[in-house]
Amino acid sequence: MYDVTSTHLDLERSSVDTAALPVGAIEQHGPHLPLSVDWFQGEIVARQVAERLDAFLLPGIPYGCSQAHTGFRGTISLAPETLGAVVTDIAESLLEEGFRRIAVLNFHGGNLILKLAVRDLNLSQSIGKVVLVSPGQDAGAKLDDILDGYPDEQHAGELETSVMLHLAPGQVGDSRVNHVPDVGPVYFDYLPMKEFCPDGVWGRSSLATAEKGRLVIEGMVDYTVDYLQDTFTSLGVPAQNSSED
Repeated sequence: MYDVTSTHLDLERSSVDTAALPVGAIEQHGPHLPLSVDWFQGEIVARQVAERLDAFLLPGIPYGCSQAHTGFRGTISLAPETLGAVVTDIAESLLEEGFRRIAVLNFHGGNLILKLAVRDLNLSQSIGKVVLVSPGQDAGAKLDDILDGYPDEQHAGELETSVMLHLAPGQVGDSRVNHVPDVGPVYFDYLPMKEFCPDGVWGRSSLATAEKGRLVIEGMVDYTVDYLQDTFTSLGVPAQNSSED
């Protein structure tokens, strides 16, 4: 694996043609979790994915589109156009340098603009392919087997609390809230979350355990690696470097 501690000569002498870019968010996660959850878990998962793919790992983008969390102090939100432009510029730089496989790993459900940015990138050039994966959502079948209340998980509940108990237990507070509103996730499109989840939690954080968190991370990494390998191969851009498993 390569990252920004590598030199440009390390990359030029290598055959690496895969790059991984994690995208997170800085936003409230209830009274018991830090603002950094999405960015923090993204860095961990992306590093493991990059190691498995022998990819060039870029520093994660910490900020995302967090308009739904308006009203909770500490939440930082980019305009969708801003995030889309940043990801596009990064991907175009990588493509110009000969990277043919770019994985955008999304760890925040509100970063909806990424789908449009990735579509435009793929349809506007023929150098390589950009693939978007949202591990916490796309690996749902794996996570449903691990978590007791996965269908009701949206934010700061069993899933994210378990992940943080595994990765950074000292950052998990005791004020755990169980709250599942009587509305569907589409309400994120209608109102600030504070209107229907006043504590900033949608899920059952009391069900969280460190062991579940370990299994969740493992499941997200396994799913993401398999999906990326299969998708890039089906798109006609299998890896040039031969160290993938």
